[in-house]
Amino acid sequence: MEFSLEKISERIHFGKTKGYFKEVLSSYQNGNYRSSIVMLWSVAVCDIIYKLQYLVDLYEDAAARDILNELTALQNSDPKSSGWEVKLVDDVYDKTNLVDGSEYENLRYLQKQRHLCAHPVLNQDRELHTPNKETVRSLLRNTLEGVLIKPPFYTQRIFDELMVDISENSEALNSRKKVKQYVESRYLSRLTISTELQIYRSLWKIVFKLENDECERNRKINLQLLEVIGSRNKTELSSLISGDLDYFSNISSSGWPIKYLVFYLSKNHHIYALLSDDAKLKIQHCIATEDIGKSLGWFVKENLEQHFEDLIEWVEGDEHPTIDSKHWDAILEINDSAEWEEMFCKTLSAYYTASRGFTQADGRFRRAILPYIHLFSIDAILYLLSKIEDNNQVYGRNLASVDHPKVMSHALELDEQFDVSPYPNFADNVREDEDEDEQEA
Repeated sequence: MEFSLEKISERIHFGKTKGYFKEVLSSYQNGNYRSSIVMLWSVAVCDIIYKLQYLVDLYEDAAARDILNELTALQNSDPKSSGWEVKLVDDVYDKTNLVDGSEYENLRYLQKQRHLCAHPVLNQDRELHTPNKETVRSLLRNTLEGVLIKPPFYTQRIFDELMVDISENSEALNSRKKVKQYVESRYLSRLTISTELQIYRSLWKIVFKLENDECERNRKINLQLLEVIGSRNKTELSSLISGDLDYFSNISSSGWPIKYLVFYLSKNHHIYALLSDDAKLKIQHCIATEDIGKSLGWFVKENLEQHFEDLIEWVEGDEHPTIDSKHWDAILEINDSAEWEEMFCKTLSAYYTASRGFTQADGRFRRAILPYIHLFSIDAILYLLSKIEDNNQVYGRNLASVDHPKVMSHALELDEQFDVSPYPNFADNVREDEDEDEQEA
């Protein structure tokens, strides 16, 4: 897809800059390339000044204030000179983080092109310098991406504002999808990869290490933000973590931080291998002792089959864990293969049929079987039925005659000749439902 100058210009941060850039774009589209370059330089300089003033107004930033004060002094001492413009760009690069090295070089090249276009610089044929369309378009794009659409923040400034923003709006940002949509539109679309990775690094400590009231209150939404940034920069994460191993391995050994880390690693297992041995020991301990570790810690096992066997042993064992719907969703998301889906359905079956009472079986069917029955294959249904046969707390409850026909209905969708005769207790539940239908008829 071709890069659209018009579309990206809509993301310019300041309204005044956006209005000025329309004039630049109009000159370019009409083939007035010299005028476009001259105006583009002026717009870039103005936008940088706006950003510096923003930092002064909102954060009382000393470096930004010093640059602006010196700029004013230069203008007052020599109002006709334009030398302050280049000095402004140099100072912003040297004293702030508003532009990086490549963006600085692009600005200096733009300034040189502006000089050639604004002054009567003639070539050997006595003609004014005229940049070609491709050069102008490149300068427009580089200036947009490197300066104009970027928010007026330093890395730490934007991190602090981002944390406050998502915390204040956490009630509305109540899903991963909404968090992703919000932060990409408002922040990430305007940031460089290096800035995103710095935010990821800071979030890692807040989510997986720190324990205080604020961290606890925002841990979930901060994790979702970390997931969004991590998914956008998958290829860079390995080098980021490997290059700062001590920092990323400095994790909590207990409580919610380590539980959240196990949850995160269950979907990003490649990161586990990058951590230090002492960090791995903490993670392994969580997996051995905490419910979330036992259910999601597949990445320390030999393979998924081993994790499946451990899950069955756990849900059918003496610990008798209680697993809610969101937890089941996380277990399902461990892997997107058909093989894991089959093992997941069998784990649900084992959990349901390990019920120790009618009421518990009612609840487990409603929360663990019914929401996922559409995932069950014939083999998974046969596994479920074989388990139902062995527990009268499951097939002997009143609601079994309501619940089990739903399993039968799905089985018949998969196999019209599905035979329940090898499972008489389940068959009785289904027959009771059929008898009631006949009586109603």
